Amino acid sequence: MDRRPLYAAIASIVGYSVGPVLVQVSSASAPVFTFWRGWLTILATLAGSAALRRLSFRWPRGREWWPPLVAGLLSSASTLAFIQAVKLTSVASTSLILLLSPVLIALWAIPLFGERPGIRFRLWTLVAVIGASVVVLGGSSGPNGDPVGVTLAVISVVLLATQFVVTKVGRRTLDTVPLHIATVFSGAVFVTIFGLVTGHDFGEMTRTDFLCVLGVVALASTLSALLLTWSLRWLPANIPPLIHLPIPFLAGAIAWVFLGEAMTLNHLFGGGVTVVGVAAALLSTSGRRLLNAGSVPGPPV
Repeated sequence: MDRRPLYAAIASIVGYSVGPVLVQVSSASAPVFTFWRGWLTILATLAGSAALRRLSFRWPRGREWWPPLVAGLLSSASTLAFIQAVKLTSVASTSLILLLSPVLIALWAIPLFGERPGIRFRLWTLVAVIGASVVVLGGSSGPNGDPVGVTLAVISVVLLATQFVVTKVGRRTLDTVPLHIATVFSGAVFVTIFGLVTGHDFGEMTRTDFLCVLGVVALASTLSALLLTWSLRWLPANIPPLIHLPIPFLAGAIAWVFLGEAMTLNHLFGGGVTVVGVAAALLSTSGRRLLNAGSVPGPPV
């Protein structure tokens, strides 16, 4: 198999791990932060494409607009819920709840993509979910826990999983950059309207807030998002969520170093069980068969 899509999805882990920490550092409200992230992401993507002399896109036509429009709305709503959850709980607790996404995406993958992983893949995924449940229960009752924050995190992961599947559907016919720009534009418009209706002042940004937004734009919303979106045409829908399971541990480690957030035994034990389950699922015969099947045809050179 051509492993470039797999490596691209793995590389996207870096930016997505830094994102939650920058959100925690920022004091901006969720709508204000998301507003600036969306519009600056569009500018950054266009600037990067111009620098690479790749501005001749084929934009969506007709029904091709539906996936990016829907994905943008879902992504923005998920981001609003996620940012508020991070501020109410902690980076580690909120990020680890995202471990539930493989289960949700697996349910979508059956009717949409015909993906039916083998029994070993499913059993090891269940082990990973059990580990995530230990972390979630510890996060909601521990010193950094908040029931409202945990609820928002769960809502965020449901919306994010749905957005992921819609994006993969869009990649059947759309190239990476136009799909990404159309998705971000749809989400930015939604957040702008939401912020205006709820009376938020988009100018309420400190220097630290702006630097945090720039960090998220550069690493997560542009680089990591483009890498992941590109890989979705060839990777099975079940694979990227499993690959991204190290994100909570990297985000938690960064938050522990720079923000002084505590890593509890629940986080460590539950996270360890999750990683074992994910690794075993990917290395199982059914997992490798699923990965190889999803890599045909290979990406263009």
